[in-house]
Amino acid sequence: MTTGVLDPEIFGLTESTVTVAYQSTADAGPCEILLDGRVQTTHFTPGAHLHRIEGLDADRSYRCRIRPENGEEAPYDHYFPETVQTLPVPTAEEVATFATLNDVHFGEPRVGGQLDKDMEYGEEDLPDFPLVRADEEAEPYWQYMNVDAIAEINAAECDLAIIKGDIANNGEQWQFEAAREAFDRFSMPHHAFLGNHDYFARRRGESIDGYALLGQPAAPRIVELAGWRLILLETSIPGRDSGAFGAERRDWLANQLDRTADDGSPTLLLMHHQPVPQAHAHVFPNTIGIDPADSHALFSLLGQHPQVRGVLIGHTHKNRVHRYEETGALPFIEVQCSKDYPGGWARYRLFADGSFRQEVRRTSTERALRHSSRCSSLFRGGYRAFALGKLHERSFAVAPQEP
Repeated sequence: MTTGVLDPEIFGLTESTVTVAYQSTADAGPCEILLDGRVQTTHFTPGAHLHRIEGLDADRSYRCRIRPENGEEAPYDHYFPETVQTLPVPTAEEVATFATLNDVHFGEPRVGGQLDKDMEYGEEDLPDFPLVRADEEAEPYWQYMNVDAIAEINAAECDLAIIKGDIANNGEQWQFEAAREAFDRFSMPHHAFLGNHDYFARRRGESIDGYALLGQPAAPRIVELAGWRLILLETSIPGRDSGAFGAERRDWLANQLDRTADDGSPTLLLMHHQPVPQAHAHVFPNTIGIDPADSHALFSLLGQHPQVRGVLIGHTHKNRVHRYEETGALPFIEVQCSKDYPGGWARYRLFADGSFRQEVRRTSTERALRHSSRCSSLFRGGYRAFALGKLHERSFAVAPQEP
């Protein structure tokens, strides 16, 4: 017997909110979301749903249920635990917020299919490897997924937004121009830097300046925000999928970090590629990450600078948090792409004591949820497990900076 409820998720949380996502079938009838037995909302039509429950108590456990009129309640699993704990009350004054988007891929023709030897999307619909094509709808998915995410970032009233690379899918001029037109919709200042896809013009023997087309200064560069320093880094090797952070780039970063070592200004690094320890270098997507030798040197540098509170990363299209022996508690935070599953953005809250909080969000318009939910079953059904990550890798608090 069908439950009528598919793919339930506790998607995100803060100290006062819990966000629930699921899909309902046509035979489910109205579906209720309940916390501790109290109905929070009811969805009356089938499809993909997302609801952000607000006004909750901090540091409290809640029991969540999704109850269809017809059929069984949503089953509990590691995506949808029976109870969820809201975050504790922040320990200091909130001084600023910002949002990030990454892997927006303007101009992408398709997502899915069977990956080829270069880990690029296939060109054919195959059993267990369906394709989602950009020309299936009047507006390509990469357009509305990003425009709708930008609208939600605007509604969240962040102080600024940052786009962490892979902006133009093939590094073509028209793709950068389409992205710039979309980014002009931000109601707050925005800052963009490039990823590997943005340099793919080099593969065609062309020279295209993505920064100039976006109206952005090149990385590396620094953005000051309410006593925090956001350092935007360049990790790409033009024409290649993998990244590098060699001596010249490290020397520049070391100089910047040395300047604030004494006053301890809380700092976040933002980069496109993920650092890769040698022990995990041969597992995708680490095969297209930062060179392990460069990564080891970066770990050593950051281990000397406790004012660095986090490293925010794109590229991998998944939500993960990694920590390494050389850098202790420092989180290296990978965030999902905006253009397919789960499809969304991340919001960061900065506090006066050097603590910060992340909440990854799914873009919640009807068309965005429909598309992102469809993409969750790509790659023989494995994309959901790959991309979603665990709840504590999407929503968490990083402790205050030690004196």
